[in-house]
Amino acid sequence: MLLCVLLLAGATVLLTAAPAGATGTSGEGYDPAVAAMLAEINESELRNTTYDLQNCSTRAFGSAGNREAGEYLSRRLADIPGLEVEFQGGELNNVVATLPGSGNASDGVVVVGAHYDSTSSDPARAPGATDNGCGVAIVLELARVMSRHSFDRTVQFAFWNAEEIGRYGSADYAANATVPVVLYFNYDSACYDPMNRSVLDIVYDERSTDIAALMADYNTLYATNFTLTGNIHSCASDHVPFRDRGFPAVTTHCEEHGPAHTPDDTIDRVSFGYAKRNAQLGLPVLVEVAGLRDDEEDADVPKVPVMIVWNLSGRLDGAG
Repeated sequence: MLLCVLLLAGATVLLTAAPAGATGTSGEGYDPAVAAMLAEINESELRNTTYDLQNCSTRAFGSAGNREAGEYLSRRLADIPGLEVEFQGGELNNVVATLPGSGNASDGVVVVGAHYDSTSSDPARAPGATDNGCGVAIVLELARVMSRHSFDRTVQFAFWNAEEIGRYGSADYAANATVPVVLYFNYDSACYDPMNRSVLDIVYDERSTDIAALMADYNTLYATNFTLTGNIHSCASDHVPFRDRGFPAVTTHCEEHGPAHTPDDTIDRVSFGYAKRNAQLGLPVLVEVAGLRDDEEDADVPKVPVMIVWNLSGRLDGAG
């Protein structure tokens, strides 16, 4: 998280799914195969990955701990069958794992990512558990689960470097993308909920309005049960280079930053149940856009429905 500003324009904006009767998205949209994938998301995996990354002491770009973290992620991804793993961006050392799609590569790629570098008021002590070790853990867990399935579109799991000093890792990728990015989904500062309020902000723009709507729909359909807000935060995170290149991009963000950018950003500050549900909210969106194929030889890439309803009640608890 390089910079994130809380925007309060007098009223809290709640992002909610429309009533089923109004949109035609009743229980028929529920997919048991997707629900089974959601059940595979393992909270212990999130915790263990975050713990390992925290123990690098600092992951500040250019540090020994930063290089150690990149090598660690490369090893973890290499242990997942079906993924093609590489370092990208020269000295930037982005770690990118590719799950090849079954369709035409020119049809576009789905990318989900998180930055693995950290920063702190004490550069030698930058554990970066909530920002952004747990975000990295979510993407790694999505890679583990999704790699067991096949999709029409290629999916890439990206771990960006140098976000904290200017989003250089993701900017390099976006600038050199040779295949259109049909969706970039970002996890940054997405694991902190000390009061168990379950408030999650979706940061998006006009190109990704349909994705925000789909998230609101799936939040109800698959019972992740967040109170979703829309664009309460304005964050200069890794979604920005994709947005600047005209690609649809969203990021999820917790209600507040807590210990980010301090030596106190340790694993005990992470809300792992919240993090697991955050992963479970993103997974069906990625599956929808990538086009779950598995044994369906003639499956088509599904279109993302457009559906959004704004509630300007000013309440964070979802009550009218």
